Amino acid sequence: MSMTAQAIDLHAHWLPNVVAQALRQRSGQVPRIDTLSDGSERQVMPIGTLNFGVNYTAGAQRLAHMAQSGVSKQMLSLPGLFGIDSLPLDQSAPLVRIFNDACAGLCQAHPERFCGLAALPWVDLDAAVAELRRARLELGLLGAILPVDAFRSEASAARLLPLFEAAEDLGAHFFVHPRCMPKSENLLMVEPDHELARRALAVQHDLGQAMVTLLLSDFLRPWRNITVQVAHLGGTFAAVVERMDQSLSLRGPTGTIPSSRFRSVWVDCASLGPKALEQAVSVFGADRVVLGTDCPIFDTEQTLSGIRRSRLSVADQALILHDNAAALLARLA
Repeated sequence: MSMTAQAIDLHAHWLPNVVAQALRQRSGQVPRIDTLSDGSERQVMPIGTLNFGVNYTAGAQRLAHMAQSGVSKQMLSLPGLFGIDSLPLDQSAPLVRIFNDACAGLCQAHPERFCGLAALPWVDLDAAVAELRRARLELGLLGAILPVDAFRSEASAARLLPLFEAAEDLGAHFFVHPRCMPKSENLLMVEPDHELARRALAVQHDLGQAMVTLLLSDFLRPWRNITVQVAHLGGTFAAVVERMDQSLSLRGPTGTIPSSRFRSVWVDCASLGPKALEQAVSVFGADRVVLGTDCPIFDTEQTLSGIRRSRLSVADQALILHDNAAALLARLA
């Protein structure tokens, strides 16, 4: 069996047909799915558009793609960038409930191949807590996908305390992913020139800000039954942590330096290559990095190839491809 034959992907997205059909009916609204003149479809999101096809919706096609790529299991989530979970409650609550029911159904039909995270209606925290409880207790989903914007500061993270308190009782995995909270002023808007490059930087910046909150504060300290995963190698944090250390040593208060606070979260390697992966492993340790592909938005094969082409040892590559994720999932069994 090849090294990637048992790979476990903890950053993959899915949109069930029933949710896609609801988005097709939202003519003129955001988010929605438009049919173009050539018959193809396009997802219209708060920050732009994406081509849309059966690679988002078809379970059988996803299983075939996983088998071809050597991925044995995916953890599925609803991408926050689609904007569904930030709609007004009368719109978001039924849509996330439909997604969660469908995701749980797919996971129950293929328990060895899929596990899932709940989408939550972020405009109402009480409703979000209730949906997390339903997803965990009734549906068997493992936790929830959370918007990175919620961790922009300690003050913003504190607003999620009721959700973390519920998750502590339930045992849960939280996945911090690019997306703004409803009515946030921090929407990922960038200058129109070189937009894709600027947006990639903006995404990594926001994730780095969340890492500062999660790692350098005591926000995560009380929770023993919650695991936290941050997307895209935790953004810019690994690249800048040495500057943080030096800045604090020269001008900051005495105390723990940032580079000693890495054991609270895991990061996934979605959409990044071997150089970024090597840097993250040198900072966080191979035991804190998990495979993520951002399938189907990004290319699974390119991510797997990046791991294989890296200068990491075979043992470290195995940790990232399978072992770390298997240990995380075992905690939630």
